[in-house]
Amino acid sequence: MTEVRRRGRPGLAEPTAQKGAQALERGIAIMQYLAKSGGSSSVSDISVNLDLPLTTAFRLLKVLENADFVYQDNQLGWWHIGLGVFNVGTAYIHNRDVLSVAGPFMRRLMLMSGETVNVAIRNGNEAVLIGQQECKAMVRMCAPLGSRLPLHASGAGKALLYPIGEEALMDAILKTGLQRFTPTTLIDLPVLQKDLEGARLRGYCIDQEEHVIGLNCIASAIYDDVGSVVAAISISGPASRLTPDRFASQGELVHQTAMDISTALGLKTARA
Repeated sequence: MTEVRRRGRPGLAEPTAQKGAQALERGIAIMQYLAKSGGSSSVSDISVNLDLPLTTAFRLLKVLENADFVYQDNQLGWWHIGLGVFNVGTAYIHNRDVLSVAGPFMRRLMLMSGETVNVAIRNGNEAVLIGQQECKAMVRMCAPLGSRLPLHASGAGKALLYPIGEEALMDAILKTGLQRFTPTTLIDLPVLQKDLEGARLRGYCIDQEEHVIGLNCIASAIYDDVGSVVAAISISGPASRLTPDRFASQGELVHQTAMDISTALGLKTARA
């Protein structure tokens, strides 16, 4: 058998690749740490919390700075998430095509419901908020874009769950568990399954202070042209205004909006 010889200095390529992979992993860890820290941190905190030498943390931050992924505050010297991250995230959102299509429908729903409208997608075993249309009320419920929501205990999360099959649902639950957030969080699996089945039949789900006390949400699934759930649209408002007697009428409104968006995305067959 002919031996394949590598060009270049023996043993050089593999260690270099390993060092590059390690630097990439550390850079990703820094970005994730900044995200969890509210978008900013000092280099010393990054060094301590990620168990990195101070010089290494600073060197990696400078590399990220050159790509506009981070920038340094001139007054405090803290490091902040930069515009480059937004550009990457925007490209991802545009590739999904959901938000650009949903925009006009979100505004219509906001005006008709009087509540803040959100669009979320599933990322692993969480729902991630990618779009929002704030309502005009003095008291309104808003969350920062990029906020992560539990699948089993949020309106958008449950809207991403109820269309999927039993096997996929069990897989998601086994990976995340049924964490309690409030006294009304559904932490019993049969109760959650019954709730999701009801949501599937009527076309919308209800989060009645299950994630945050004082916050109610109503959400519905958005489908693509082949009938796969790709996002969820929801309205959220204070429990004192978005009351149970409004759930049915507002739920139908949210469901119809979700179907309008799905149709705009190319869905031909009506879905729940």
